[in-house]
Amino acid sequence: MIADGMAALPHETGGILLGFRTPNLIVVTRTVTVADPQSSRRSYLRRHRQAQARMAIGRGDAPPVVGYVGEWHTHPADIGPSRTDLRALAAIARLAQGPVALVVLADPAQRLSHLHGRVAIRQDIWPVVAINPVQIEKAEVAITEDTAASLEAEATALTTRESS
Repeated sequence: MIADGMAALPHETGGILLGFRTPNLIVVTRTVTVADPQSSRRSYLRRHRQAQARMAIGRGDAPPVVGYVGEWHTHPADIGPSRTDLRALAAIARLAQGPVALVVLADPAQRLSHLHGRVAIRQDIWPVVAINPVQIEKAEVAITEDTAASLEAEATALTTRESS
């Protein structure tokens, strides 16, 4: 995220987050950049078809427990998610099978010191998914020293034990 964010400056860039969910966490183990040739200082649009293709490549050798868990993008200045970002997150959460994360890397030149996280969860109160309300909350973004491989192996082991 940092390298691609810095390379895109002064424009925004972004992509998708891959990982897994636990009862209390969304664990991101991989990020995939999905370029937007029309991005600007104030906008980035994740292209659906390109995202699908890039996600397939990004999953590569990942175990089955790894899948789509959210979106990320940059803001050239230290500004958190916009109303447009939150509306897009809500729309994605309405279609998702679980909580969805949004990470905004504000001012990529400052590295990981300006991460803004949100988590959206669809509130299943109506029979039609598309009209269900979505709850969006601020979320702490914590960086761990664990490797993606070790986190994915642990999640796979837990999933295997639970299904036995």
